[in-house]
Amino acid sequence: RAVEAGCSALTILGGDKNVGAPRCVPHGYLLRQQLRTRFPDLALGGWANPHRSPERQVSYLASEAFHADFYLTQLVSHHHTDAIDAFLAELEQRGVTIPGVWGVFFYRSANPRTLQRLSQFIEVPTEGLQADFAAGLKPAEVCARTINALLSRGITNIYISNLHPEHAPRQYKAILRAMKRA
Repeated sequence: RAVEAGCSALTILGGDKNVGAPRCVPHGYLLRQQLRTRFPDLALGGWANPHRSPERQVSYLASEAFHADFYLTQLVSHHHTDAIDAFLAELEQRGVTIPGVWGVFFYRSANPRTLQRLSQFIEVPTEGLQADFAAGLKPAEVCARTINALLSRGITNIYISNLHPEHAPRQYKAILRAMKRA
């Protein structure tokens, strides 16, 4: 439906096998392959996870079967620089130039219950976040540190997840101010 409504880019992810409707195909790349055949001009995106084996993740991106024009990453943090650097090194070593859009999570606090719940879905640097907030950092400053860590590595395509729908403009402006102060 998105394509028929005039959508020009679409990200096809594998999705969680344990929740929601059953998949129509076992892997996202198979759906992208079908869409590529039917809609050759549609920009398709895939998925990569810098927290998993860089060799394996980049091999997916390098494969002709990936059928994507860009990829999104799992959420990362300035506490994950080793994983980010390993992923970037593997991209460079393999000569993979497909553009990536890197994910950053806007942590509103270091509430242990919240972080534990989030860790069921994403890599949460619990100890690092607790230290950040204990040191007096505000949510925008924590987010800005991650964005600045990505920018310092040449990553300029970034998305921020978990901004509050009603406060997103204010939160975004606070992140931009914090990035300039850092």
